[in-house]
Amino acid sequence: MTNRKNATDPSLGDVVFSIKTFTAAMLALGIALCFDLQNPYWAVGTVYIVAHPLSGASTSKALYRLIGTALGGAVTVILIPNLVNSPEMLTLAIALWMAFCLGVSLLDRTPRSYSFMLAGYTTALTGFPIVANPDTAFTYATARVVEIALGIICAAVVNRIFFPRHAGPVLAARINAWLRDGADLAIGTLKGRGRDPALLAAARRLAADAVDLHSFTTHVAYDTSALRDIVGRTRTLQQRMVAMLPIVSGLADVLHALEKATAGKFTPAITKLIGEVTALLESGKPLSEDKRQQLLVLMVKAEEEGHEQQEWNGLLAHNLTARIRDLVQIWGDCLSLRQDIESGSHHDLRWRRFGTSFDRAPIHKDYGMAIHSGLSVMLATFIATAFWIYTGWPQGSAAAMMAGVLCCIFSSMDDPAPMMIKFVNVAIVTVIAAFVFEYGLMPLIHSYVELAAALGLMLIPAGLLMTRPSLGLYGMGFCVNLPNMLTLQDRLNLDLASFVNSNAAMIIGMVIACGTTVLVRSVGAEWTAYRVLRSGWTDIVAAARRPDEVDFTDLLYRMVDRLGLVAPRLAMIPAESAVAQTDIMRDLRNGLNTLDLQRHKQLVSRDKREPIENVLSGIAAHYEQKQKSRDAQPNENLLKTLDQSLAAFVEAGTSSAIEGARRSMTALRYTLYPDAVSLRVAAVAGAEGTAKEHAA
Repeated sequence: MTNRKNATDPSLGDVVFSIKTFTAAMLALGIALCFDLQNPYWAVGTVYIVAHPLSGASTSKALYRLIGTALGGAVTVILIPNLVNSPEMLTLAIALWMAFCLGVSLLDRTPRSYSFMLAGYTTALTGFPIVANPDTAFTYATARVVEIALGIICAAVVNRIFFPRHAGPVLAARINAWLRDGADLAIGTLKGRGRDPALLAAARRLAADAVDLHSFTTHVAYDTSALRDIVGRTRTLQQRMVAMLPIVSGLADVLHALEKATAGKFTPAITKLIGEVTALLESGKPLSEDKRQQLLVLMVKAEEEGHEQQEWNGLLAHNLTARIRDLVQIWGDCLSLRQDIESGSHHDLRWRRFGTSFDRAPIHKDYGMAIHSGLSVMLATFIATAFWIYTGWPQGSAAAMMAGVLCCIFSSMDDPAPMMIKFVNVAIVTVIAAFVFEYGLMPLIHSYVELAAALGLMLIPAGLLMTRPSLGLYGMGFCVNLPNMLTLQDRLNLDLASFVNSNAAMIIGMVIACGTTVLVRSVGAEWTAYRVLRSGWTDIVAAARRPDEVDFTDLLYRMVDRLGLVAPRLAMIPAESAVAQTDIMRDLRNGLNTLDLQRHKQLVSRDKREPIENVLSGIAAHYEQKQKSRDAQPNENLLKTLDQSLAAFVEAGTSSAIEGARRSMTALRYTLYPDAVSLRVAAVAGAEGTAKEHAA
């Protein structure tokens, strides 16, 4: 026997969600009919648009939809009366507004971005249908805002009163799962499996989850659970999760370098230190003060034993203890923050590396793609509007508005065309269902209760599809489109010509959107991933060339955010692709070490800065070369520069700034050149001295 039933049959929670959503939709329809609102089907469709199994997510989405609808309606009132006599200017104005709002939405990348996108296409939805009656702009836009608000209120009330499912417990479960997976990643790294493909894939998945968690906390802020009041601690935890990934990745690098330098024979102190930290992570318990002191003693001993072997081993041991110290502190902070979230306590946090508190969370912004998407929306709107004007089709406004709307809805995808085609197919099926319902069932219906019962036969099963990620598009498309295609009103109007024309215009608008997207908007996952990688390389060059314009917090979060963006795309890219073989986490580590080296350069005396400047110039040159050719590898000149600079700083003293610079240069060396021979400080220093004698 298989688990096919468990995998395919709807759960009780799915059934409850579908029934709740249908109940809210019928409540909105009943109120709209009772008060003789202009288009009751708007309220019904809104309920399904904002529907979400989590109460907080439904509320936040509803609020953003209301804000966007109100703003879009206001723009309609401004544009239509003033530009209605100039179809070209009106089309341009609406298209520009949609493009602008869509661009802002794509750059924002938070749940509130929904407001911007909706503000754009609401103007198309409310503007194009009334160009023949511009004097109704205010009443038409106001009616839409009122009915959208009605649908939102009904959805929120029903979702919160009847079997509410709060975001807080779901968030707590996600945090626990992430911490378990994060601990497994760190444990596997400490056990020498840091370069295992399975662990590398796990790191990418954790990056995507950590970045996504920031958006999820937005929903918690609208929840009714106790977690709503500690969103700040949740986001601090998420930021610690982000910081943990490059720390663990750097730990894998230094362990590999140390294993190579010692032929796999770690010193007793290092072996014991790794064992103690592994046991700590496996226990899942916070670090006691006694254990902390024990680890500090082991770290000092590990560095001493490394220096007794040779200078390079000592440098590696120092880097190892620094990474382990970061790991232990971040892990302790994660456990403390989780306890704060669960109990409402407030622990002091220990990790203070670079002095950053992560007060903000900058994200990757792809301005080029935002502009590209905006232009594709404009083009689709122009084509559909030209078709409408050229044919003189009275219902052609539906094509004009749907072309832009569909482009907006799927704009965040690399290649929206396949999903848009699925949406068109759903729309065609929905038209057929609407025709059967309107001309087969509606003449037999004589009361609101009968209408609700008949709609339930279609909407409740379709609502179940919305709970499945693989089928959600089909369920959403059917439930949102059916009320609009039926144009549910307080009285039956069996106008076949109007039904066919309006729905055919909607389908044609969708087809125009698909065609435009295929021609000018669709890009591959590899193309997008490469753009993201190039942005990271640009940041590293800026960190090396212009340190005043980049700070640690920005670089760390943006690059891990990019890792979260690239991770799901890597699964869609051929393994032999240069992009798939690029280690974005290595670039992240190099960026952080470059910035750390810049910080220490400002702390050392001016006469000792030249070696650091040489390294920074070499790093900048390497990543500038990668921008020109993605296959570019670090050359031997940079390795020689690193060796000479390290040799100079080994003899430079033991101040904290000198040690920090040595640590950063050591990390850059074993990250960029993992297979290079061990550094022989005496040999490098001797070669440098001979060169100086010849020069003299």
